[in-house]
Amino acid sequence: MFVAQEVVNAVTAYAPIQGTSPTLYSQSTYVAAMLQQIGKANAAILETLETTQPLGNLPVAIPTKTITLARLCELGGRDPDIAWPLFEALWTELTLPGRPPLLFALDSLSLIMQNSKYMSSKFEPIHSMDLALVKKFTDLLSGATTLPNGGAVIAATSRAHAVQSKSLTLAIAQEEDRKAGREITKLDPFERAYDARADATMKGVEVLKLKGITKVEARGLMEYWAGSGVYRRVVDERVVDEKWALAGNGVVGEIQRATLKMRI
Repeated sequence: MFVAQEVVNAVTAYAPIQGTSPTLYSQSTYVAAMLQQIGKANAAILETLETTQPLGNLPVAIPTKTITLARLCELGGRDPDIAWPLFEALWTELTLPGRPPLLFALDSLSLIMQNSKYMSSKFEPIHSMDLALVKKFTDLLSGATTLPNGGAVIAATSRAHAVQSKSLTLAIAQEEDRKAGREITKLDPFERAYDARADATMKGVEVLKLKGITKVEARGLMEYWAGSGVYRRVVDERVVDEKWALAGNGVVGEIQRATLKMRI
């Protein structure tokens, strides 16, 4: 999983990838950190899988013919200069027949539905989908490419603290209309803020709306924390009402923050 805000806000190094047309941009430092996290989170599986494809075209000499995929993540995580080619090599290996299913997820979807904060050599805005990592994700989200061994591609967005994207809002409304059997919401012919690439990416994407938990569910969660010893206060109706309201009417993460980070 990666966070869109960290990728599109021009806070990490980037460079054009030679030979791509239209030009794609790699973000080596970010990808190196991501490879480290992939390696740590999936070590038990990646240590059992070895490379099967030739590694001679990589910008670093691999002393052996085959290495584990965990080692591939380790090498890419150490050196940002080779992080993107090693990520591509890892992706190739993980999508070979017989490999485990994959989960590829992104938070703050609306941020990639428009231009990023990066600039090209001509001082023109770089669209978020011209960032190689983002394009890898949006190709999967749109169905342009698939996960051959199965898995899930999940993008999360929120109405709170989210950048407005007309294309994303329209796509969600249209999908909800289809599910409800209503007339499909039409594109506003006078609106100029739609993004054609975002429209194409979101076409046919399934939408799942998540809501906050009820007060009864919140109480059960808080009582579990109290029983586990991580929350050391009495769980009564007043406390539940307070934490539930502070958590935006039951957002689980906010209940956890309001409850556990304020414990005594």
